[in-house]
Amino acid sequence: METFHNAPGPVQWTLADFLGTYRYWALFAAWLFVSVGAQGFGAVIPAISSMAGLSVASTSLYYSGTGVGWIGAAFIAFVVAGRSGRAALIVPLAVCAILLAAFAFLQPLSQTAPFLFLLGLSIGTVQALFPLATAVFLVGGRPGRIDFACAMALLSGAVLLSFLGPILVSLLYDDQGVTTVVAAVFICMVMAILAIAPAKRLAFEDVPRPRHHPLSPRQRSPMLLACVLLSAPVLWMVAAIGTDFFRAHIFADGPSPVVLFLSLALVIITFGALIYLLYWVYRIHGELAGAQASQRLVSPLAALLVALFVPLGLPVLLMTLGELLNDRAREKGRPRLLSIGWLATWCLLLPPVAMALIQHAVNRDYGSDGPQAEPAIPLRSTVSDTP
Repeated sequence: METFHNAPGPVQWTLADFLGTYRYWALFAAWLFVSVGAQGFGAVIPAISSMAGLSVASTSLYYSGTGVGWIGAAFIAFVVAGRSGRAALIVPLAVCAILLAAFAFLQPLSQTAPFLFLLGLSIGTVQALFPLATAVFLVGGRPGRIDFACAMALLSGAVLLSFLGPILVSLLYDDQGVTTVVAAVFICMVMAILAIAPAKRLAFEDVPRPRHHPLSPRQRSPMLLACVLLSAPVLWMVAAIGTDFFRAHIFADGPSPVVLFLSLALVIITFGALIYLLYWVYRIHGELAGAQASQRLVSPLAALLVALFVPLGLPVLLMTLGELLNDRAREKGRPRLLSIGWLATWCLLLPPVAMALIQHAVNRDYGSDGPQAEPAIPLRSTVSDTP
């Protein structure tokens, strides 16, 4: 796999190595808190400024400050973060929290245009700092291009979840007022600091610790796997069409026992399909480790949690498995087991089909070597990464 560095050096980090560390998830949590807080505060700044009697021109200085913040973020990420990762993130977050506290309690000062520009500069800096600094931290681990892209994609899921910020902050503003809104954004910045503070280091320049969680390999029917996982969305689609078509008859005298029974059955099938999806994700990672140990494999429990809670987590895991299976086939002098292009397409459009493609490739790999291949434990020194 192609890497960012070709010269001899430390062991290269894989996506699975990243996912197995506290610092990676600390960056994800801090990035999420900052994105939610910054997006939410930016949504209500016009209303706050209007209530304070500021002009539109004065309010626009806040957004100008957030844009200029990218310059400060670039300087911190490329100059400071490589030397002291924690300080590069914690100090700007602390400054931002202090300015938010001043905005809440120093009303005459906080309602001036220069202060709005300064506050926007601070929030814009921390908002832009995380993607830039995170890229610096990850590249320090010398990952392959696919591993780096997948690690950044999972971390960028924090940006996808930031849409919650404007919604929650707007509700707080309508119900509680300005002070509660500022307090909520202040708490987001403090939570980001608390997530980062326990990490001993943020750069991935050390040696990753070895992982090996094997399970007994087994073959499954790809067709049956796809049918089980597609049953829930297909039944929901049929239920939506049927309810709309027969609405007048079904609800004429209130919901009938048959409708209630079918609704309960639909919920049970959906829950069962979700459980089977998580079971498959857990098993497939352990079974591939049982067939042949690899530092590129995420541990079964970590894979389950990523698939369940992280946006884009399941597609990224499936793409990683596809790359791994093709690399194993290449090492054995055999043609690739599946098309990465088609796998990526189905990962985005219909993940159950992508899972069936992975299972088919796994069955072929087992068939060529036998499902009970002796695993080879990689020789790597252990480096503790506990907070």
